[in-house]
This record gives sequence, structure tokens and C-alpha cells, in this order.
Amino acid sequence: MASRRPARGCRFGLAFRRRAVLIAALLFASTPSHGSAPCKGRDLFPMIEAQEPAAFAAIEAERAATPFPHGTLFRLSRDGQTSYVFGTLHLDDPRVASFRPGVIAALSSSKTLALESVETGARLLRSIRKDPAAMRAALLAPQDQRPDVLLDAADFAALQTLVAEAGLAASSAGALKPAVLALLLDLPACARKNGVKPYADEAIAELAKAQGARVVGLETMIEQIDILDGFSPEVGRALLVATLRQAGHAEDVVETTIARYALQDLGGLLAWMKSPELIPGVAGAQTPPEFLDRLITRRNQRMRDRAVPLLEKGGVFIAVGAAHLPGEQGLLNLLELEGFRVEAVE
Repeated sequence: MASRRPARGCRFGLAFRRRAVLIAALLFASTPSHGSAPCKGRDLFPMIEAQEPAAFAAIEAERAATPFPHGTLFRLSRDGQTSYVFGTLHLDDPRVASFRPGVIAALSSSKTLALESVETGARLLRSIRKDPAAMRAALLAPQDQRPDVLLDAADFAALQTLVAEAGLAASSAGALKPAVLALLLDLPACARKNGVKPYADEAIAELAKAQGARVVGLETMIEQIDILDGFSPEVGRALLVATLRQAGHAEDVVETTIARYALQDLGGLLAWMKSPELIPGVAGAQTPPEFLDRLITRRNQRMRDRAVPLLEKGGVFIAVGAAHLPGEQGLLNLLELEGFRVEAVE
């Protein structure tokens, strides 16, 4: 089996992982590597059920209690206006980036596409070059949160190895904030962008532009980075340790994520992401709840606030990371509380 590396962003639904890579490339002279061989991971759910039945039962119970646990495409309606919300994964796997007819039809009927962010390519380059000092400040860790301070010698050496394998500048291991490193090290080599096939959200944007739809972002790049600022050293250490502990199972994490998505089991995906037994038999692999709160819950609230004015006009297709949709604090439930009728389409 191919070598494994940490996989994080595909589970979290991070649209801004590739922007973090570009920022690091420009400011820290990194050369991020690209995918080549196909991923060969296993779905971890059967293993969790067999080896950790109590943890599996807890995941199942949380899934059952999760609002909007099933489906990836939802219709929103209020005051005679209709729009759609679609959950994506930021991968180019055919099971993710090949869209069903219902998704194509919903997008074709929409006048506006709203993504997590539209700051990519030349637009992102302009933002970075406009104020590189601000970008460095957003990425660099304060002294008490530097990874070389937070980790013991063995774990820091392992982090340096992962940074090198990802093609990042060696200085990144000791200089960057733990949350930024978690984003930069979020995918195994097999799942990294190879420049040939677009990620699912990129493919949606291309389709929308081809039909003349307006494309807007619900967040800015700096907002996405800033929301991950201010963790305590303890949370930063736990996040780095989780990244390292997942390193031997990265392709399994990718496959588990895609398997849940293919089943439209977003409630199970979210419950698994929160589980202390993320990877059976691997202690310390749990993602800190504080990180998930910033990465998912708080951003859901901001996306809701930005989405409502668009939805009031109707004809909107919202495409965001799948993990943002389900749950009490998920985007769908938040929009339902705003008075929108939410119906699963598929």
C-alpha cells in the first residue's frame, strides 16, 4: 500500500486549503507536491464497528439525533422564492465530482452560485501581494504556540518529516500556527490537486459561469484564516498531535469520507469527525472540539448571515463543504430557523 500522510481538509469541507497552500508557497518559498497514484484507503466504519463497538454505537446514536442527516442536495423555499443548498467535498474523485442529474438541473435553474469563497487564482494573488506582511502575521505562530515549543522532540521531528513530504519549506514546521499546518497537511499525496481534474466546487463554478450565472463568495480569505486564530497552546498541541497520529491512516480517512458522502450519510460523517475513536486503536487522533467549533460551527453562522440576503431574492445555488450542512448548528437547520422550508431533493 502507498505511504500515508495526514488527511484533514476533505473531512472538514475546507474550500480554503488550496488557498493556504498558495499563501505558504508565495510567502515561505514552499513547493507543494501534487497527487499521482490513486488512493488505496479503506472505509474505517466496518473496522470501528468490529473493533470499537461502543464507539460505533455512539456514532450511530449521534447520527440518529442529527438534524438533516441524509442527502447532499436540498431545496429551500420561502415567500415564493426557491433556492438550493448542495454539500461538496473538496476532492476530484469521480464519486464526488461527477454530479447527478438533479444537481445539474438545480444549478441550471439558478441565477447565482454562492461558494464558500471565490478568492482563488489571480484574485488571491492580488490579495496576498497587496499586504504580504498581514498574510505573514495571519500565518505565523506567536512564540508560545510555535510547534517546536508545543511538541516534544520526537513529535516535532515527525512533523518536520511530514512538512518535507508535503513539499513545504522546512521553516514551516517551526514557524506556522498549528491550525495552518493542519490545513496544509490535510491530504495524502494521492488526493492532492494534480492540476488536471477540478475539485467538485471548481467544477460547479465552471458550470455556473458557462450558463451565465453570477458567482459570489460567502467568506473572504482573511476571514477564513482569522477564525482559526487565538487557540490556547493546549489546543494547538492537541491539534498537532492529532495530525501526527492520523499520519499512518491518511488514505483510509479519505476513503471513509468519500464512502460516507457516496451514501449521502452526512450525519454519520459529522458524527465520525467528532468521535474520540476517529481511527480505531489510534490514541490522540481525535480532532480537538475547539478546532471543529471554529472550522465548522462558527463559519456556519457566518455563512447563514451572508446567505439569507441572497436567498430572499431566490434563484441561488449554495455549494459548500458537506460537513457544514447537518446538525443542530448546521447550515440547513440554521436556515430553517430563519423561516426557510428545507426539503431533501437527493
